[in-house]
Amino acid sequence: MTSLSPASPRPTVALSGFRFRLWPILFAALLMEGLLELGRVPARAIYRAGETLWTDHVSVFLLFAIAFQALLGLVAILIMRRLLPAADDHLRWPSGRSYAGLAFLIGIAMGLVMLVADYWPAIAAQTAPDMSYSKYPLDSAGYLLGMITTGLAEETIFRGLLVGMLVVLVPGRLRIGALDLPVAAYIVALMFGVAHWKSFTVDPFYQAMAQQIYAFAWGLIYVWLMERSRSLLAPMVAHGMGNFTEVAIVIALNAMWV
Repeated sequence: MTSLSPASPRPTVALSGFRFRLWPILFAALLMEGLLELGRVPARAIYRAGETLWTDHVSVFLLFAIAFQALLGLVAILIMRRLLPAADDHLRWPSGRSYAGLAFLIGIAMGLVMLVADYWPAIAAQTAPDMSYSKYPLDSAGYLLGMITTGLAEETIFRGLLVGMLVVLVPGRLRIGALDLPVAAYIVALMFGVAHWKSFTVDPFYQAMAQQIYAFAWGLIYVWLMERSRSLLAPMVAHGMGNFTEVAIVIALNAMWV
């Protein structure tokens, strides 16, 4: 018998298979802050020990911090593989479509959005954006290298480790319109924003608030890329290109509008 009744409309928001647990979320938050800060400790020590060599080139500290954070993230993933074998850290080369080209374009778009969100008053006035980056060419190059490699550390920790862990310990998927992601993606995207809390102490409020908003949005996009490519490569590319694009344009504007 054929039914002539119209099909039920698909709900805009749908939550499925969700099981709430508080302790893994708190543990993930502590792990996030611990790994990020532990990576800065040896970087800070090395920078201070050799300060006479690099004479206030802060990009040296940035590069060391990224390297140590990436290393700590990898160690934590290896431990997770032993203790939580069901977790997928996506730390592999893509077996199919890499999505790297799309990630590259998405990263450029992210960088332009961040540029406008962070520096729109200066851009509107055509004045040099206030930046903490050195104007020395070598230091600028160091910052740009740090920006394009940021994903090696942050995607390893946030998406590989934390999302991988919480997908197992706090299962469930949340679909909002066409966006269908693990609940863990939304939780870690919030953490990704909170990880930038220091912006409220050094930047104008509008800029710090904008960073919270776009960090959350980018966190979801990174997981979207990760799930489709089944690898961390695409989110690393998007993350690095986003940061690189914004900082490169800010450095260029400072050179033009000083």
